[in-house]
Amino acid sequence: MAEDESVTPEHANGPRTFGTTLRDAAPMSSDMLERLIAIEAGRHPTLTASREALAFDLDLGGAPGAARNLWPPRDEAPDDARLAAIIDAMYSSIESSRLISVAITDAGPQPSRNRDTIVLRDEEHLVFLVLAENATDAGVRFSAEAHGEGIGGYVEAHRSGSTLFDAGAMHPGSYLLPLLVVAEGTPATLDVPIECRPSGILRLRIIDDATGERVAARVYVTDAVGETHPAGVHARRDVHGGVFFHADGSCEVRVSGSATVRVVRGIEYETFEQMIAVPADREIETEVRLRRWSHMAADGWYCGDVHVHLHYGGEYLLGPADASLAQRGEDLNFMNMMVANQGSGWVHDADLFTGRAHELSDGGHLLQWGEEYRNDFLGHMCMYGIGELVPPIYSGFPLSEHPDDLPANAIAAAHAHTVGGTLGYAHPMFGDVDLDRIFSRKRTVEAKELPVDAALGHIDAIDVLSYPSRTLPTCQLWYRLLNCGLRLAATAGTDTFMNSADQDEFSNPPGGCRAYVGLGVEDGAFTTESWCAGVRAGRTIVTNGPMISLSVNDAAIGDTIDAHDGDTLRIEAEAGSQAPIERIEIVVNGEIVASTPADADGRHATITHEIAASESGWIAARVIGPKHALVLDPDGAFAHTSPIYVTIDGAPIAASEDAAFFVEWIDRLIEMYARVGHVPSDAERDAVIAIFREGQAYYRRIIEQQAST
Repeated sequence: MAEDESVTPEHANGPRTFGTTLRDAAPMSSDMLERLIAIEAGRHPTLTASREALAFDLDLGGAPGAARNLWPPRDEAPDDARLAAIIDAMYSSIESSRLISVAITDAGPQPSRNRDTIVLRDEEHLVFLVLAENATDAGVRFSAEAHGEGIGGYVEAHRSGSTLFDAGAMHPGSYLLPLLVVAEGTPATLDVPIECRPSGILRLRIIDDATGERVAARVYVTDAVGETHPAGVHARRDVHGGVFFHADGSCEVRVSGSATVRVVRGIEYETFEQMIAVPADREIETEVRLRRWSHMAADGWYCGDVHVHLHYGGEYLLGPADASLAQRGEDLNFMNMMVANQGSGWVHDADLFTGRAHELSDGGHLLQWGEEYRNDFLGHMCMYGIGELVPPIYSGFPLSEHPDDLPANAIAAAHAHTVGGTLGYAHPMFGDVDLDRIFSRKRTVEAKELPVDAALGHIDAIDVLSYPSRTLPTCQLWYRLLNCGLRLAATAGTDTFMNSADQDEFSNPPGGCRAYVGLGVEDGAFTTESWCAGVRAGRTIVTNGPMISLSVNDAAIGDTIDAHDGDTLRIEAEAGSQAPIERIEIVVNGEIVASTPADADGRHATITHEIAASESGWIAARVIGPKHALVLDPDGAFAHTSPIYVTIDGAPIAASEDAAFFVEWIDRLIEMYARVGHVPSDAERDAVIAIFREGQAYYRRIIEQQAST
């Protein structure tokens, strides 16, 4: 609506508007996208500008529901009138204390607000979002003015438009600020209650206590007014409601009175938290010294997050420097960024893929773009270390270039290996491992094809930890696969949307859950290749906070012990944590065989247990803890090792009960694919089902071999 709206710089994912979020998420052809952008163009400020201006006094949570209520069935494309209604409904759903709604009727403008007093700090500029809804049969010129500042625009008949305008810095005190709106020469006034509090400047210097060097970190600052952050940063809200930003060794924030400062650097540093008084009109500098309680890399264990989105819906427009800052701020050694579609044929960040580590990487931080290969029916796979993108990147999305559920994920997974990749299934289980539940709906983005691809040797890992997946059900699925002799490493991927400011766990920072990979002597220095090799070798632990170690006799995680029936296996495991933990457990072939509660401080646990070898199998350890502010995973504190394998007199690991479970799983997958899979021909459907049958044959052989013995 604003006639003086500045031109948004070109960006592959921008501008960020409700139109582009629909482009990202909804079935949409290129022609429909062009119509949508034309319908929206010039009517509203970008979401990026709105978020930067209003920060977290901006609630966009009603927009998805507003769009869903008006969107036609999945396979139908809305016409222009429907698109206009959807866009207007999404913008009308915005809520903020700084939102001024103006209904324009034949009687003139009628401004209103649905929130109470606006509270801010002196020297902060008061920016209003003015939404004009024109109920008349003619286009209307419109203006708004407050505190000597104003802005104007134009709204077409029966459409809405919005604009941001800066009313300037407020002076301390409590008062009413008159807002004047004019529509086609008819004025109206709205008094806005203001409470403006005195403030000062707080400067933080963030230091690694051991090295004395400045380091990047995640920072939370809250004063009597609320959360605060420096101008120009990409602030986000985590799953616990805390607003954070990443600072590269230092930052400056405006504070009213005393402020609670919390500084976090990943999960291996003690959290810094302190109340700091900042007198009005003063500048205070504080040194934040961060101390490690763990240093896994010093022992050859390097952490990574295999599932991070730079852009995925969201408001912000970001670049590699933003990813690098967050990676260093979270003390995350390897960060696998996703080239991926979302709900349409639009693919995010393909322009950033090079097949090698980004130039912003250094010896301790490897930033590299990989791929999330997505089919919402068959499952999503995280690919890392790939030398080229694996086509078609996505499948099964209506109105896109790839609307069919083709090819089978197995084809793409095999391709990933041919181009040097390592891969695993993302967010495998959203609920209990119950076949009726898993196959109750076609599109759940759960790992429906996982048992097939694991049996065929096409995948290397499974994301045991992932925010949108449930942890213990995922473990139960993983245990069943391990019991069928499938050596799948445990990995972790947050599925964070870095450009989303306020979307529950998806706006968490990267690395809140992570995989640690032990580099063997043969792997050499820390590189993408050596890290991926460690995943394939099964030398991993996954955690969202606790650290855990495991040994069996002299064997380490990922090793195989050749034993004889009756041999004694001495199992030792230890855990440490900054957040509270409840217990450490030993898991043998999917069963908890021993458990020890944490020490009185809730930060340490050790366990020693002996068993007599009786059958081939696997041994792992895990840590369970409660929900806590330091744990960004909604399921609570957790850590798990990949297994140490035990082979008794050369016999394979083979559990017929678990194999039978996957035979039935794949029968249901075949039935569902035959019934509702979107394919253009019977021959192509049959080819995919043949792959499923090939994977199923692996489990049938286990049953047959067990029956014969």
